[in-house]
Amino acid sequence: MTRQFEQIQLKREAYEVIATETAKNLPREAGGILLGYRESNTVVVTNALAVGSAHATTSQYVRDDILANTLLEEFLDERADDDPTGYIGEWHSHPAPQGPSHTDLGSIRAIAKTSDGPVALVVHATSDSAPFHGVVSQRQRFRSVTSASVRVVVPESRFLPLGPLPPNAVRGDGPVFISYRQTDGTEQAKRIEHLLRAAGLVVWRDYRDLRAGTTTDRLELALTQGLSAAVLVVTPDIVYSEIVRERELPRLLQLDEDPDFSLSIANTVGRPGSASKCDYEAPDRLLRLAPKRILADKKQSNMFDPESELEITRDLLMHRVEQRKSIIRTEARAFTIRTQTRPTPFALDADDEDLHIRVNSAPTGRLPGSEGLHLLRKTLPLISDAIYAARAPRIQIVGGAHLSIALALGAALPETKFGTVGAVDVRGETWSSDNDSADPMSNVILAEELVSTSEQNTGRVAVFVTLTPGADRTAFERLISASEQPFTKAFMLSSTTTRIDPLEAGRLSASIAQHIKRIAAENGRSEVHLAFHGPYTMAVLVGRHLNTVRTIIYEWDNVNVPSYVPTLALEPGSTEGPITDVMLEDRDASTLPSS
Repeated sequence: MTRQFEQIQLKREAYEVIATETAKNLPREAGGILLGYRESNTVVVTNALAVGSAHATTSQYVRDDILANTLLEEFLDERADDDPTGYIGEWHSHPAPQGPSHTDLGSIRAIAKTSDGPVALVVHATSDSAPFHGVVSQRQRFRSVTSASVRVVVPESRFLPLGPLPPNAVRGDGPVFISYRQTDGTEQAKRIEHLLRAAGLVVWRDYRDLRAGTTTDRLELALTQGLSAAVLVVTPDIVYSEIVRERELPRLLQLDEDPDFSLSIANTVGRPGSASKCDYEAPDRLLRLAPKRILADKKQSNMFDPESELEITRDLLMHRVEQRKSIIRTEARAFTIRTQTRPTPFALDADDEDLHIRVNSAPTGRLPGSEGLHLLRKTLPLISDAIYAARAPRIQIVGGAHLSIALALGAALPETKFGTVGAVDVRGETWSSDNDSADPMSNVILAEELVSTSEQNTGRVAVFVTLTPGADRTAFERLISASEQPFTKAFMLSSTTTRIDPLEAGRLSASIAQHIKRIAAENGRSEVHLAFHGPYTMAVLVGRHLNTVRTIIYEWDNVNVPSYVPTLALEPGSTEGPITDVMLEDRDASTLPSS
Protein backbone atom coordinates (compact mmCIF):
# COMPACT_ATOMS: atom_id res chain seq x y z
CA MET A 1 0.00 0.00 0.00
CA THR A 2 1.38 3.41 -1.00
CA ARG A 3 1.95 5.79 1.85
CA GLN A 4 0.39 9.23 1.45
CA PHE A 5 2.65 12.07 2.52
CA GLU A 6 1.23 15.37 3.68
CA GLN A 7 4.28 17.41 4.56
CA ILE A 8 8.03 17.86 4.48
CA GLN A 9 9.44 19.01 7.79
CA LEU A 10 12.69 20.95 7.68
CA LYS A 11 14.70 20.70 10.86
CA ARG A 12 16.61 23.84 11.82
CA GLU A 13 20.02 22.70 10.58
CA ALA A 14 18.63 21.78 7.16
CA TYR A 15 16.60 24.97 6.95
CA GLU A 16 19.63 27.14 7.72
CA VAL A 17 21.76 25.45 5.04
CA ILE A 18 19.07 25.94 2.39
CA ALA A 19 18.35 29.56 3.35
CA THR A 20 22.00 30.47 3.72
CA GLU A 21 23.19 28.90 0.49
CA THR A 22 20.29 30.47 -1.34
CA ALA A 23 21.20 33.91 0.01
CA LYS A 24 24.90 33.50 -0.77
CA ASN A 25 24.31 32.52 -4.38
CA LEU A 26 21.64 35.02 -5.39
CA PRO A 27 20.83 35.96 -8.08
CA ARG A 28 21.93 32.51 -9.28
CA GLU A 29 20.19 29.33 -8.24
CA ALA A 30 21.69 27.03 -5.63
CA GLY A 31 20.89 23.46 -4.68
CA GLY A 32 21.88 20.20 -3.12
CA ILE A 33 20.78 17.04 -1.32
CA LEU A 34 18.25 16.44 1.46
CA LEU A 35 18.93 13.89 4.20
CA GLY A 36 16.59 12.53 6.81
CA TYR A 37 13.97 9.85 7.24
CA ARG A 38 10.30 9.15 6.67
CA GLU A 39 7.93 9.10 9.62
CA SER A 40 4.20 8.42 9.27
CA ASN A 41 2.95 10.96 6.72
CA THR A 42 5.98 13.23 7.02
CA VAL A 43 9.33 13.44 5.31
CA VAL A 44 11.64 14.68 8.03
CA VAL A 45 14.69 16.53 6.67
CA THR A 46 17.37 16.67 9.30
CA ASN A 47 20.22 17.89 7.11
CA ALA A 48 20.80 19.53 3.78
CA LEU A 49 24.01 19.47 1.81
CA ALA A 50 24.93 22.28 -0.56
CA VAL A 51 26.31 20.99 -3.84
CA GLY A 52 27.99 23.72 -5.83
CA SER A 53 27.39 23.99 -9.55
CA ALA A 54 29.58 25.69 -12.10
CA HIS A 55 26.62 25.86 -14.45
CA ALA A 56 24.10 27.55 -12.16
CA THR A 57 22.34 30.56 -13.65
CA THR A 58 19.51 32.84 -12.63
CA SER A 59 17.03 30.29 -14.00
CA GLN A 60 18.78 26.95 -13.77
CA TYR A 61 20.59 24.73 -11.32
CA VAL A 62 22.48 21.69 -12.62
CA ARG A 63 23.70 19.41 -9.90
CA ASP A 64 27.29 18.16 -10.04
CA ASP A 65 26.62 14.43 -9.59
CA ILE A 66 30.21 13.47 -8.79
CA LEU A 67 30.50 16.12 -6.09
CA ALA A 68 27.06 15.21 -4.76
CA ASN A 69 27.99 11.54 -4.39
CA THR A 70 31.25 12.43 -2.67
CA LEU A 71 29.52 14.73 -0.17
CA LEU A 72 26.82 12.12 0.46
CA GLU A 73 29.37 9.39 1.13
CA GLU A 74 31.31 11.63 3.52
CA PHE A 75 28.12 12.50 5.38
CA LEU A 76 26.95 8.88 5.70
CA ASP A 77 30.40 7.66 6.76
CA GLU A 78 30.15 9.83 9.87
CA ARG A 79 26.78 8.38 10.93
CA ALA A 80 26.30 5.52 13.38
CA ASP A 81 25.21 2.14 11.98
CA ASP A 82 21.76 2.41 13.54
CA ASP A 83 21.20 6.02 12.47
CA PRO A 84 18.10 6.11 10.21
CA THR A 85 19.25 9.29 8.46
CA GLY A 86 19.85 8.79 4.76
CA TYR A 87 19.28 10.27 1.34
CA ILE A 88 15.75 11.63 1.18
CA GLY A 89 15.64 13.99 -1.78
CA GLU A 90 16.77 17.17 -3.49
CA TRP A 91 16.51 20.93 -2.98
CA HIS A 92 17.26 23.99 -5.00
CA SER A 93 16.38 27.67 -5.08
CA HIS A 94 14.39 29.85 -7.44
CA PRO A 95 15.22 33.57 -7.47
CA ALA A 96 11.94 34.11 -9.30
CA PRO A 97 8.63 33.75 -7.42
CA GLN A 98 7.70 30.31 -8.71
CA GLY A 99 7.45 26.78 -7.42
CA PRO A 100 8.73 23.57 -9.03
CA SER A 101 8.92 23.76 -12.81
CA HIS A 102 8.06 20.95 -15.21
CA THR A 103 11.77 20.25 -15.49
CA ASP A 104 12.03 20.01 -11.69
CA LEU A 105 9.10 17.61 -11.53
CA GLY A 106 10.52 15.49 -14.33
CA SER A 107 13.87 15.25 -12.59
CA ILE A 108 12.45 14.24 -9.22
CA ARG A 109 10.21 11.66 -10.83
CA ALA A 110 13.21 10.20 -12.62
CA ILE A 111 15.06 9.89 -9.31
CA ALA A 112 12.01 8.35 -7.63
CA LYS A 113 11.74 5.79 -10.38
CA THR A 114 15.05 4.23 -9.35
CA SER A 115 14.71 4.78 -5.59
CA ASP A 116 13.54 2.33 -3.00
CA GLY A 117 11.33 4.87 -1.25
CA PRO A 118 9.59 8.20 -1.70
CA VAL A 119 11.81 11.13 -2.69
CA ALA A 120 11.23 14.73 -1.62
CA LEU A 121 11.85 17.93 -3.54
CA VAL A 122 12.05 21.30 -1.80
CA VAL A 123 12.14 24.49 -3.86
CA HIS A 124 13.05 27.71 -2.06
CA ALA A 125 11.63 30.72 -3.94
CA THR A 126 13.01 33.74 -2.09
CA SER A 127 10.78 36.35 -3.71
CA ASP A 128 7.56 34.37 -3.37
CA SER A 129 5.01 35.10 -0.68
CA ALA A 130 5.15 31.35 0.06
CA PRO A 131 8.92 30.81 -0.11
CA PHE A 132 8.97 27.01 0.28
CA HIS A 133 7.33 24.47 -2.05
CA GLY A 134 7.37 20.71 -1.54
CA VAL A 135 6.79 17.68 -3.72
CA VAL A 136 6.99 14.00 -2.81
CA SER A 137 7.40 11.48 -5.64
CA GLN A 138 7.25 7.73 -5.21
CA ARG A 139 7.38 4.68 -7.39
CA GLN A 140 4.23 2.64 -7.82
CA ARG A 141 3.59 -0.77 -9.24
CA PHE A 142 4.78 -1.42 -12.79
CA ARG A 143 7.44 1.32 -12.37
CA SER A 144 4.95 4.14 -12.60
CA VAL A 145 5.67 7.25 -10.47
CA THR A 146 3.24 9.56 -8.73
CA SER A 147 3.99 13.05 -7.44
CA ALA A 148 2.06 15.12 -4.94
CA SER A 149 2.50 18.66 -3.71
CA VAL A 150 2.90 18.84 0.05
CA ARG A 151 3.40 21.66 2.45
CA VAL A 152 6.84 22.44 3.81
CA VAL A 153 7.05 23.06 7.54
CA VAL A 154 9.95 25.28 8.58
CA PRO A 155 11.25 25.68 12.14
CA GLU A 156 9.82 28.48 14.22
CA SER A 157 12.03 31.44 14.93
CA ARG A 158 13.92 31.22 18.19
CA PHE A 159 13.13 34.85 18.81
CA LEU A 160 9.93 36.52 19.91
CA PRO A 161 8.50 39.09 17.51
CA LEU A 162 9.89 42.58 17.97
CA GLY A 163 7.61 45.14 19.53
CA PRO A 164 7.63 48.88 18.90
CA LEU A 165 10.58 50.88 20.12
CA PRO A 166 10.18 52.46 23.55
CA PRO A 167 10.33 56.25 23.94
CA ASN A 168 13.86 57.67 24.04
CA ALA A 169 15.30 54.71 22.13
CA VAL A 170 17.14 57.34 20.09
CA ARG A 171 19.28 59.65 22.20
CA GLY A 172 21.50 62.36 20.80
CA ASP A 173 24.27 61.72 23.33
CA GLY A 174 23.90 57.92 23.27
CA PRO A 175 26.62 55.49 22.18
CA VAL A 176 27.25 54.20 18.66
CA PHE A 177 26.31 50.51 18.33
CA ILE A 178 28.57 48.30 16.21
CA SER A 179 26.88 45.25 14.67
CA TYR A 180 29.12 42.59 13.10
CA ARG A 181 29.83 38.87 12.73
CA GLN A 182 32.66 37.81 15.05
CA THR A 183 34.23 35.14 12.81
CA ASP A 184 35.34 37.55 10.11
CA GLY A 185 34.19 40.99 11.27
CA THR A 186 35.99 41.42 14.59
CA GLU A 187 39.10 43.11 13.20
CA GLN A 188 37.08 45.56 11.10
CA ALA A 189 34.76 46.32 14.02
CA LYS A 190 37.77 46.91 16.27
CA ARG A 191 39.36 49.39 13.86
CA ILE A 192 36.13 51.34 13.52
CA GLU A 193 35.59 51.27 17.29
CA HIS A 194 39.04 52.69 18.06
CA LEU A 195 38.73 55.37 15.38
CA LEU A 196 35.30 56.46 16.64
CA ARG A 197 36.61 56.63 20.21
CA ALA A 198 39.58 58.74 19.10
CA ALA A 199 37.07 61.06 17.40
CA GLY A 200 35.13 61.53 20.62
CA LEU A 201 32.21 59.14 20.09
CA VAL A 202 31.22 56.60 22.75
CA VAL A 203 30.88 53.09 21.33
CA TRP A 204 28.86 50.03 22.34
CA ARG A 205 30.75 46.77 21.68
CA ASP A 206 29.49 43.37 22.74
CA TYR A 207 32.76 42.06 24.19
CA ARG A 208 32.98 44.99 26.59
CA ASP A 209 29.44 46.25 27.16
CA LEU A 210 27.25 43.14 27.08
CA ARG A 211 26.36 42.44 30.70
CA ALA A 212 25.94 39.02 32.31
CA GLY A 213 22.59 37.38 31.64
CA THR A 214 20.66 36.09 28.65
CA THR A 215 22.39 37.42 25.55
CA THR A 216 19.25 38.30 23.61
CA ASP A 217 17.73 40.11 26.60
CA ARG A 218 20.89 42.14 27.26
CA LEU A 219 21.19 42.90 23.57
CA GLU A 220 17.61 44.11 23.45
CA LEU A 221 18.33 46.51 26.30
CA ALA A 222 21.34 47.89 24.50
CA LEU A 223 19.35 48.40 21.30
CA THR A 224 16.40 50.13 22.92
CA GLN A 225 17.78 52.22 25.76
CA GLY A 226 19.23 55.18 23.93
CA LEU A 227 21.54 54.91 20.91
CA SER A 228 22.60 57.80 18.73
CA ALA A 229 23.89 55.83 15.74
CA ALA A 230 25.13 52.45 14.55
CA VAL A 231 27.63 50.88 12.19
CA LEU A 232 26.62 47.65 10.46
CA VAL A 233 29.78 45.80 9.38
CA VAL A 234 28.86 43.53 6.47
CA THR A 235 31.31 40.68 5.91
CA PRO A 236 30.87 37.41 3.97
CA ASP A 237 30.22 35.40 7.14
CA ILE A 238 27.41 37.68 8.27
CA VAL A 239 25.15 35.37 6.27
CA TYR A 240 25.56 32.90 9.16
CA SER A 241 24.72 35.36 11.95
CA GLU A 242 21.23 34.75 13.29
CA ILE A 243 21.72 37.42 15.97
CA VAL A 244 22.51 40.15 13.45
CA ARG A 245 19.79 39.05 11.05
CA GLU A 246 16.99 38.43 13.53
CA ARG A 247 17.74 40.88 16.37
CA GLU A 248 20.22 43.61 15.62
CA LEU A 249 19.34 44.51 12.04
CA PRO A 250 15.55 44.73 12.56
CA ARG A 251 16.06 47.01 15.56
CA LEU A 252 18.60 49.15 13.72
CA LEU A 253 16.20 49.57 10.80
CA GLN A 254 13.48 50.60 13.25
CA LEU A 255 15.83 53.11 14.85
CA ASP A 256 16.89 54.42 11.45
CA GLU A 257 13.33 55.52 10.74
CA ASP A 258 13.99 58.26 13.30
CA PRO A 259 15.76 61.16 11.53
CA ASP A 260 17.83 61.74 14.67
CA PHE A 261 19.46 58.31 14.24
CA SER A 262 22.26 57.52 11.81
CA LEU A 263 22.98 54.06 10.38
CA SER A 264 26.31 53.56 8.59
CA ILE A 265 27.03 50.44 6.54
CA ALA A 266 30.64 49.26 6.28
CA ASN A 267 30.65 46.92 3.29
CA THR A 268 33.63 44.53 3.11
CA VAL A 269 32.17 42.13 0.52
CA GLY A 270 34.08 42.40 -2.74
CA ARG A 271 32.50 42.65 -6.12
CA PRO A 272 33.40 39.58 -8.25
CA GLY A 273 36.37 40.35 -10.47
CA SER A 274 37.34 43.55 -8.65
CA ALA A 275 39.96 44.10 -5.97
CA SER A 276 38.86 47.61 -5.12
CA LYS A 277 35.08 47.70 -5.29
CA CYS A 278 32.49 46.30 -2.95
CA ASP A 279 29.31 44.50 -3.86
CA TYR A 280 26.53 46.92 -2.94
CA GLU A 281 23.90 44.19 -3.35
CA ALA A 282 25.62 41.93 -0.80
CA PRO A 283 24.14 43.39 2.43
CA ASP A 284 20.54 42.71 1.35
CA ARG A 285 21.48 39.33 -0.09
CA LEU A 286 23.49 38.02 2.87
CA LEU A 287 21.00 39.29 5.45
CA ARG A 288 18.12 37.67 3.57
CA LEU A 289 16.39 40.91 2.67
CA ALA A 290 16.70 40.39 -1.10
CA PRO A 291 15.04 40.83 -3.50
CA LYS A 292 14.13 43.96 -1.52
CA ARG A 293 16.74 46.73 -1.71
CA ILE A 294 16.51 47.95 1.86
CA LEU A 295 20.25 48.32 2.48
CA ALA A 296 21.24 48.85 -1.15
CA ASP A 297 19.27 52.09 -1.11
CA LYS A 298 21.18 53.39 1.91
CA LYS A 299 24.64 54.93 1.88
CA GLN A 300 27.33 52.26 2.06
CA SER A 301 31.05 52.71 2.64
CA ASN A 302 33.34 50.69 0.41
CA MET A 303 35.83 49.26 2.90
CA PHE A 304 38.33 48.49 0.13
CA ASP A 305 38.90 52.26 0.02
CA PRO A 306 41.51 53.16 2.69
CA GLU A 307 39.62 56.38 3.45
CA SER A 308 36.30 54.65 4.15
CA GLU A 309 36.82 54.23 7.90
CA LEU A 310 37.53 57.94 8.19
CA GLU A 311 34.47 58.67 6.05
CA ILE A 312 32.25 56.77 8.49
CA THR A 313 33.87 58.59 11.41
CA ARG A 314 33.35 61.98 9.79
CA ASP A 315 29.70 61.22 9.04
CA LEU A 316 28.95 60.12 12.59
CA LEU A 317 30.89 62.96 14.14
CA MET A 318 29.02 65.57 12.12
CA HIS A 319 25.77 63.77 12.91
CA ARG A 320 26.62 64.11 16.59
CA VAL A 321 27.23 67.83 16.20
CA GLU A 322 23.98 68.25 14.27
CA GLN A 323 22.13 66.65 17.16
CA ARG A 324 23.85 68.85 19.76
CA LYS A 325 24.03 72.13 17.89
CA SER A 326 20.56 73.44 18.69
CA ILE A 327 20.92 72.59 22.39
CA ILE A 328 24.29 74.34 22.58
CA ARG A 329 22.90 77.47 20.95
CA THR A 330 19.66 77.51 22.90
CA GLU A 331 21.46 77.18 26.19
CA ALA A 332 24.38 79.37 25.03
CA ARG A 333 26.62 76.90 26.72
CA ALA A 334 30.13 75.65 26.03
CA PHE A 335 30.94 72.77 23.70
CA THR A 336 32.13 70.14 26.14
CA ILE A 337 34.84 67.54 25.59
CA ARG A 338 35.91 64.82 28.01
CA THR A 339 39.31 63.23 27.42
CA GLN A 340 40.91 60.14 28.89
CA THR A 341 43.87 58.00 27.90
CA ARG A 342 44.12 55.50 30.70
CA PRO A 343 40.82 54.03 32.07
CA THR A 344 39.04 51.37 30.00
CA PRO A 345 36.20 52.92 27.96
CA PHE A 346 32.61 51.68 28.25
CA ALA A 347 29.29 52.61 26.67
CA LEU A 348 28.28 53.87 30.11
CA ASP A 349 30.65 56.79 29.50
CA ALA A 350 27.94 58.39 27.37
CA ASP A 351 26.55 61.35 29.28
CA ASP A 352 26.02 65.06 28.84
CA GLU A 353 29.44 65.78 27.32
CA ASP A 354 29.34 66.49 23.61
CA LEU A 355 32.45 64.43 22.84
CA HIS A 356 34.43 61.81 24.73
CA ILE A 357 37.90 61.47 23.25
CA ARG A 358 39.52 58.19 24.23
CA VAL A 359 43.05 57.27 23.19
CA ASN A 360 44.33 53.93 24.36
CA SER A 361 47.46 53.73 26.47
CA ALA A 362 50.34 51.55 25.38
CA PRO A 363 49.93 47.82 26.17
CA THR A 364 52.74 48.20 28.70
CA GLY A 365 54.40 51.08 30.47
CA ARG A 366 53.10 54.60 31.13
CA LEU A 367 53.30 56.17 27.70
CA PRO A 368 50.37 56.70 25.33
CA GLY A 369 49.79 53.91 22.81
CA SER A 370 51.26 54.30 19.36
CA GLU A 371 48.07 53.10 17.67
CA GLY A 372 46.01 55.61 19.62
CA LEU A 373 48.30 58.47 18.60
CA HIS A 374 48.09 57.49 14.93
CA LEU A 375 44.29 57.44 15.21
CA LEU A 376 44.29 60.81 16.96
CA ARG A 377 46.39 62.18 14.10
CA LYS A 378 43.54 61.24 11.76
CA THR A 379 40.67 62.42 13.93
CA LEU A 380 41.89 65.75 15.33
CA PRO A 381 41.19 67.61 12.06
CA LEU A 382 37.67 66.11 12.05
CA ILE A 383 37.15 67.10 15.68
CA SER A 384 38.31 70.62 15.00
CA ASP A 385 35.93 70.98 12.04
CA ALA A 386 33.01 69.50 13.99
CA ILE A 387 33.49 71.88 16.93
CA TYR A 388 33.79 74.80 14.56
CA ALA A 389 30.52 73.76 12.91
CA ALA A 390 28.79 73.81 16.30
CA ARG A 391 29.52 77.56 16.62
CA ALA A 392 29.70 77.29 20.39
CA PRO A 393 30.65 80.47 22.26
CA ARG A 394 33.38 78.61 24.15
CA ILE A 395 34.90 75.16 24.62
CA GLN A 396 35.27 73.32 27.91
CA ILE A 397 37.59 70.34 28.35
CA VAL A 398 37.38 67.99 31.31
CA GLY A 399 39.11 64.74 32.24
CA GLY A 400 42.78 64.05 31.79
CA ALA A 401 45.31 62.69 29.34
CA HIS A 402 48.99 62.33 28.63
CA LEU A 403 50.58 65.77 28.23
CA SER A 404 51.51 65.17 24.59
CA ILE A 405 47.84 64.53 23.83
CA ALA A 406 46.78 67.60 25.80
CA LEU A 407 49.21 69.75 23.78
CA ALA A 408 47.94 68.21 20.53
CA LEU A 409 44.32 68.80 21.51
CA GLY A 410 45.13 72.41 22.28
CA ALA A 411 46.88 72.74 18.90
CA ALA A 412 43.65 71.51 17.25
CA LEU A 413 41.80 74.41 18.92
CA PRO A 414 44.04 77.33 17.94
CA GLU A 415 43.42 80.82 19.22
CA THR A 416 43.09 81.96 15.61
CA LYS A 417 40.03 79.74 15.03
CA PHE A 418 38.26 79.35 18.35
CA GLY A 419 37.33 81.74 21.15
CA THR A 420 37.63 80.87 24.78
CA VAL A 421 38.87 77.46 25.84
CA GLY A 422 38.63 76.31 29.44
CA ALA A 423 40.27 73.20 30.88
CA VAL A 424 38.79 71.89 34.12
CA ASP A 425 41.15 70.31 36.67
CA VAL A 426 40.41 67.47 39.10
CA ARG A 427 39.16 69.97 41.72
CA GLY A 428 36.61 71.34 39.27
CA GLU A 429 38.43 74.64 38.77
CA THR A 430 38.54 76.05 35.25
CA TRP A 431 41.81 77.16 33.69
CA SER A 432 40.70 79.61 31.01
CA SER A 433 42.57 80.82 27.95
CA ASP A 434 41.27 84.34 28.63
CA ASN A 435 43.14 86.79 30.81
CA ASP A 436 41.21 87.04 34.06
CA SER A 437 40.63 90.40 35.77
CA ALA A 438 41.10 88.61 39.10
CA ASP A 439 44.55 87.28 38.09
CA PRO A 440 46.65 87.47 41.29
CA MET A 441 49.81 87.93 39.19
CA SER A 442 51.71 85.61 41.55
CA ASN A 443 53.85 84.17 38.77
CA VAL A 444 55.66 85.19 35.67
CA ILE A 445 57.48 82.95 33.20
CA LEU A 446 61.27 83.01 33.47
CA ALA A 447 63.53 81.93 30.61
CA GLU A 448 66.98 80.54 31.40
CA GLU A 449 69.39 79.55 28.65
CA LEU A 450 71.18 76.33 29.41
CA VAL A 451 74.44 75.17 27.92
CA SER A 452 74.63 75.48 24.15
CA THR A 453 75.56 72.24 22.46
CA SER A 454 76.53 73.41 18.99
CA GLU A 455 78.39 76.40 17.68
CA GLN A 456 76.46 76.23 14.44
CA ASN A 457 72.73 76.59 13.92
CA THR A 458 71.45 73.04 13.62
CA GLY A 459 67.85 74.11 13.18
CA ARG A 460 66.89 72.50 16.49
CA VAL A 461 66.35 74.04 19.90
CA ALA A 462 65.36 72.27 23.11
CA VAL A 463 62.88 73.80 25.57
CA PHE A 464 62.09 72.49 29.02
CA VAL A 465 58.87 73.88 30.56
CA THR A 466 58.60 73.24 34.26
CA LEU A 467 55.57 74.54 36.16
CA THR A 468 55.12 72.05 39.00
CA PRO A 469 57.39 70.54 41.66
CA GLY A 470 59.48 67.49 40.83
CA ALA A 471 60.39 68.26 37.24
CA ASP A 472 63.16 65.93 36.09
CA ARG A 473 65.81 68.39 34.90
CA THR A 474 68.41 65.61 34.84
CA ALA A 475 66.36 63.73 32.24
CA PHE A 476 66.15 66.89 30.11
CA GLU A 477 69.94 67.41 30.34
CA ARG A 478 70.38 63.77 29.34
CA LEU A 479 68.13 64.41 26.35
CA ILE A 480 70.41 67.24 25.23
CA SER A 481 73.69 65.44 25.77
CA ALA A 482 72.58 62.10 24.31
CA SER A 483 70.91 63.43 21.20
CA GLU A 484 72.59 62.22 17.99
CA GLN A 485 71.70 65.53 16.37
CA PRO A 486 72.94 68.47 18.46
CA PHE A 487 70.71 71.31 19.55
CA THR A 488 71.72 74.88 18.78
CA LYS A 489 70.49 76.06 22.15
CA ALA A 490 68.55 74.81 25.12
CA PHE A 491 66.25 76.79 27.40
CA MET A 492 64.31 76.20 30.56
CA LEU A 493 61.02 78.07 31.05
CA SER A 494 59.73 78.08 34.59
CA SER A 495 57.17 79.91 36.68
CA THR A 496 58.22 82.07 39.61
CA THR A 497 56.67 79.55 42.00
CA THR A 498 55.35 76.03 41.53
CA ARG A 499 51.90 77.01 42.78
CA ILE A 500 49.96 78.40 39.83
CA ASP A 501 46.53 79.86 40.44
CA PRO A 502 44.02 78.82 37.72
CA LEU A 503 43.20 82.52 37.33
CA GLU A 504 46.75 83.01 36.00
CA ALA A 505 46.37 80.37 33.30
CA GLY A 506 45.43 82.61 30.37
CA ARG A 507 48.32 85.02 30.89
CA LEU A 508 50.93 82.37 31.69
CA SER A 509 50.02 80.02 28.82
CA ALA A 510 50.30 82.89 26.34
CA SER A 511 53.63 83.93 27.88
CA ILE A 512 55.07 80.41 27.60
CA ALA A 513 54.04 80.23 23.94
CA GLN A 514 55.55 83.65 23.24
CA HIS A 515 58.87 82.53 24.74
CA ILE A 516 58.84 79.36 22.63
CA LYS A 517 58.09 81.29 19.43
CA ARG A 518 60.77 83.85 20.23
CA ILE A 519 63.38 81.15 20.86
CA ALA A 520 62.50 79.49 17.56
CA ALA A 521 62.55 82.78 15.68
CA GLU A 522 65.87 83.95 17.15
CA ASN A 523 67.44 80.69 16.02
CA GLY A 524 66.41 80.81 12.41
CA ARG A 525 62.85 79.44 12.90
CA SER A 526 64.30 76.33 14.45
CA GLU A 527 62.33 73.22 15.20
CA VAL A 528 61.39 73.21 18.90
CA HIS A 529 61.87 70.07 20.97
CA LEU A 530 59.53 70.53 23.91
CA ALA A 531 59.68 68.64 27.21
CA PHE A 532 56.65 69.84 29.18
CA HIS A 533 56.24 69.31 32.92
CA GLY A 534 53.11 70.93 34.26
CA PRO A 535 49.36 70.56 34.74
CA TYR A 536 47.31 68.93 31.99
CA THR A 537 45.17 72.05 31.89
CA MET A 538 48.17 74.28 31.10
CA ALA A 539 49.31 71.87 28.37
CA VAL A 540 45.96 72.32 26.58
CA LEU A 541 46.18 76.09 26.78
CA VAL A 542 49.84 76.28 25.69
CA GLY A 543 49.09 74.00 22.74
CA ARG A 544 46.55 76.53 21.44
CA HIS A 545 49.30 79.09 20.92
CA LEU A 546 51.87 76.89 19.14
CA ASN A 547 50.83 77.89 15.63
CA THR A 548 53.65 78.76 13.18
CA VAL A 549 56.12 76.56 15.12
CA ARG A 550 57.07 72.97 14.32
CA THR A 551 57.25 71.33 17.73
CA ILE A 552 58.46 67.88 18.71
CA ILE A 553 56.64 66.87 21.89
CA TYR A 554 58.35 64.59 24.42
CA GLU A 555 56.82 62.40 27.14
CA TRP A 556 58.70 61.62 30.33
CA ASP A 557 59.26 57.91 30.95
CA ASN A 558 60.90 56.10 33.83
CA VAL A 559 61.75 52.76 32.26
CA ASN A 560 65.36 51.76 33.04
CA VAL A 561 66.74 55.34 33.03
CA PRO A 562 64.31 58.29 33.41
CA SER A 563 64.22 60.06 30.08
CA TYR A 564 62.20 62.21 27.73
CA VAL A 565 60.90 60.25 24.73
CA PRO A 566 59.96 61.91 21.40
CA THR A 567 56.27 61.32 20.90
CA LEU A 568 54.61 63.68 18.40
CA ALA A 569 55.40 66.34 15.84
CA LEU A 570 52.98 69.27 15.88
CA GLU A 571 52.54 71.72 13.01
CA PRO A 572 49.22 73.42 13.75
CA GLY A 573 49.14 75.28 10.44
CA SER A 574 49.44 72.09 8.40
CA THR A 575 46.51 71.12 6.15
CA GLU A 576 46.73 67.52 7.37
CA GLY A 577 46.10 68.53 10.97
CA PRO A 578 48.15 69.52 13.99
CA ILE A 579 49.87 66.13 14.34
CA THR A 580 52.15 65.59 11.35
CA ASP A 581 54.16 62.67 12.70
CA VAL A 582 53.93 60.01 15.41
CA MET A 583 57.35 59.00 16.68
CA LEU A 584 56.39 56.72 19.51
CA GLU A 585 56.42 52.96 19.01
CA ASP A 586 54.96 50.58 21.56
CA ARG A 587 57.66 48.79 23.53
CA ASP A 588 57.97 45.06 23.75
CA ALA A 589 56.89 44.04 27.27
CA SER A 590 60.07 41.95 27.60
CA THR A 591 62.16 45.13 27.54
CA LEU A 592 60.43 46.57 30.60
CA PRO A 593 61.76 45.97 34.12
CA SER A 594 59.76 43.55 36.24
CA SER A 595 57.77 45.01 39.11
